Amino acid sequence: MLKITGGSLQNLSMNPPDLPSLRPLPQRERLALFSMLGDVEGSSVIDLFAGSGILAFEFLSRGASTATAVELDHRLCRFMKEQAKKWNLPLRVVCRDVFQYLKQPVQADYIFAGPPNNKGLVSKTIDMLSVLHYNGIVIIQHSVREPLPSNVDVLRSTGKDESIVDIVKLVLR
Repeated sequence: MLKITGGSLQNLSMNPPDLPSLRPLPQRERLALFSMLGDVEGSSVIDLFAGSGILAFEFLSRGASTATAVELDHRLCRFMKEQAKKWNLPLRVVCRDVFQYLKQPVQADYIFAGPPNNKGLVSKTIDMLSVLHYNGIVIIQHSVREPLPSNVDVLRSTGKDESIVDIVKLVLR
């Protein structure tokens, strides 16, 4: 059971499918993240490796105008679509491989990425966003054992061990 931590949906719960690959950002890290981000009213967000979509739902609850969740697992895509309909939220769910999705230009104020840990996907995601010359804020959830590449400036951090969250800006060359 996951609980929305702030905004218009605060304290509402959702129950995503119980899948071994699912590792939603813990509640305390979500609270810390939105405390660091401040007001996200009217912003747009893309949630890569969305899983349950909890981050996209948190952004929408806090007044983001648009949210896109990109997830490959069809069960999770169905869950997010049903949850968005239940809560009457304008969540766009893209059931597709993240790296296929990132072959097109992306427009958003924030991109959140929580790829599976320790598979080299943090660097691959950053590299893809660099190729697209993405200049918004990137939020990366990663393991301490998978450090960020050198082409980012870390603005803020929270978490520990398997749940580090860095707010970064890409260093575009």
